[in-house]
Amino acid sequence: MRLLIALLGLFSLSLSAAEKPDVLFIAVDDLNDWVTHLGGHPQTKTPNIDRLVARGMAFTNSHCAAPACNPSRAALMSGLRPWQTGIYTNGDPAQGVMKDTLTINRHFLAQGYNTLGGGKIYHNFNAEGREDGWTKWEGLFPSINEHEENMNGLKSGHFDWGAVNSKPQEMGDYKLTDWAVNQLKTAPLDKPLFLGVGYVKPHLPWYVPQEYYDRFPLEGIQLPVTKDDDLADIPAAGVQMAKPQGDHAAVLKGDQWKKAVQAYLATISFLDDQVGRLLDGLDASPRKDKTIIVWWTDHGWALGEKQHWRKFALWEETTRTSCAIVAPGITKPNSVCKAPVDYLNIYPTLCELTGLPLPVHVKGASLMPLLKDPTSTWGQVAICTHGRGNHAVKDARWRYIRYADGSEELYDHSKDPNEWTNLATEADMSKTKARLAAALPAAGEEVPSTSGSQSNGSAKGKGKKKAKGKAKEE
Repeated sequence: MRLLIALLGLFSLSLSAAEKPDVLFIAVDDLNDWVTHLGGHPQTKTPNIDRLVARGMAFTNSHCAAPACNPSRAALMSGLRPWQTGIYTNGDPAQGVMKDTLTINRHFLAQGYNTLGGGKIYHNFNAEGREDGWTKWEGLFPSINEHEENMNGLKSGHFDWGAVNSKPQEMGDYKLTDWAVNQLKTAPLDKPLFLGVGYVKPHLPWYVPQEYYDRFPLEGIQLPVTKDDDLADIPAAGVQMAKPQGDHAAVLKGDQWKKAVQAYLATISFLDDQVGRLLDGLDASPRKDKTIIVWWTDHGWALGEKQHWRKFALWEETTRTSCAIVAPGITKPNSVCKAPVDYLNIYPTLCELTGLPLPVHVKGASLMPLLKDPTSTWGQVAICTHGRGNHAVKDARWRYIRYADGSEELYDHSKDPNEWTNLATEADMSKTKARLAAALPAAGEEVPSTSGSQSNGSAKGKGKKKAKGKAKEE
């Protein structure tokens, strides 16, 4: 029914098939702001990602709709927030909702695009809900065996890292890039192309060939900047998300912090090489001058900040993403936009850029005004949700967090970019909190989770059962 309503609610914008631009839609798993153009870590090396974003506009205050793979991707691809779908965590099944929703790829397919997808676009294929959403879906490419090696000695499933005796060509993301480059070269030119390329790395485990580890000698590795008592002013709900006695305690006990940072940097460097190969393939293709590029990472990632690891939290490290749009004839090279945006803006922006009708269910604001002028007036905020009732709101200056139990956090990024001082209890902050909280759903507006659980975001991969001998999916 929802799909039918969406189809009936389309309004028309007319462009012939020959005039429609192509779209290179690049999704990346678990990459935070450790890219050179965002400055998340001083030692990261991402010349090719920087080359990509320099072609158009980089959004430096971009945030995911949810800090986990499944709900983040479901929100971006559907144009619906977690509290509208019930897909709050990795453990909340997406297919029941998504099969009745006009997702981005299904919309482009219905509008005459040749839609090709490979790698990881949704959390898994079932999360998309149907088999007819693409002209052709390639899925994941075979890679090296990534079973639980326990290379770091922590005995924590795929929370593992280490150099592997493999060639880059054996990695799934390398094969994905080969496939994508071939599609850019050979896909028929009589139909516009929507090419979804979903990179898996730097998702755990951080297994990449030794040459990438060699780029970051262990003795020189710098740890993230942290504050020892950073959790002292955090409410209990936030501490529960941080889980300081979990991953962080294990990393410290195993003396693995520097090795983990090295491994993450090495895996990002492997990804960057693939991005470079993809860009070179685009430039050598007949589509190079008419292709819109959408670059997005599904959420952030913490490596010890607030004694927290992985995603699954509502602070800057876990919600901030790398996002850029290259729109020929609209964006200017080396443009930077500091306005707060989130991934509910992607769907309407793509529709406007390509001249496709806008589905009635898509309510996010298009980024088109910012693409034309990054200093344009922008009355929006970025909203991130982790579990029912837990939300973060980010504007140009402030981050406000409200948990399901009503507890709060507030950070002034103009003075405290590391979010070390929680101002939520300060009396003179009430107006600021109220203004930001106005963007959040009112009581009763959040639908139940699709899993039927409380889905409060406190557990990693909530609702997933760990298969014997296999790492729990994230």
